[in-house]
Amino acid sequence: MRKKYLYVLLGFSLLFVLSGCMMNILDITLDPGIYLGYSKNSNVPDLEDQLTYDEELDLYKITINASDLTYSEIDEDGVKYYLSYYKIFHVKDDGNVVSSSIPIWKDIVEDNNIDTITIYADTKKMKDGKAVGVGDDTKLLQGWYFAGDWGDKTWDENAVKFQEEDGILIAKVQKDFNAGDTFEYKIKPSDTWRPWSMIFNAEIYSREASNAKYELKSDTNELTVYFDPKISYVWFEESEVN
Repeated sequence: MRKKYLYVLLGFSLLFVLSGCMMNILDITLDPGIYLGYSKNSNVPDLEDQLTYDEELDLYKITINASDLTYSEIDEDGVKYYLSYYKIFHVKDDGNVVSSSIPIWKDIVEDNNIDTITIYADTKKMKDGKAVGVGDDTKLLQGWYFAGDWGDKTWDENAVKFQEEDGILIAKVQKDFNAGDTFEYKIKPSDTWRPWSMIFNAEIYSREASNAKYELKSDTNELTVYFDPKISYVWFEESEVN
């Protein structure tokens, strides 16, 4: 079978996660497929780290033991959090796609007595260097909020907590919008925004990322926000004005 060269980031450095600095790289040879890089394999996947296709879900997935994760300590103004990071490598003939680093929060794993974690990939949505199209089932257990600058209130006052329906998180913003209105937003991992490194801007999980923007396509008084954390994907629905 024809093989592709995939430049894989060597090691699993906290410095890289926080600053995006370049690290040493290594040429390894992998058959076309979808692979998981995480702390157990030091971000250098092998055949045993290959995701398999789930026809019912129309997603690729892999299940790992939670005990195989190694966590890094992050200090946020004296409050310590422990995160483990992974990424997905899509090796293909017309060019490889590598997701950004995606965090798993140790508190969520331990508080829910999680033994195994399933990581998903939607190759049709994946974008190089982004989290879009990749996620895991631990994120359904977090208390996510949709926050932004619509209206006169603060981001925290505007924030709407997501509610789960059939594995999808849903938040409704009730306000009179006009077509062409724009606002900025982010999805925060808790009501306090912490851990900051898990803040999602619809593209990556990071405390440093710029705000996402949304432009209304029609006049509406209710905007529904959908967030599928299994694949880190956000979309909107504008209801007709009553």
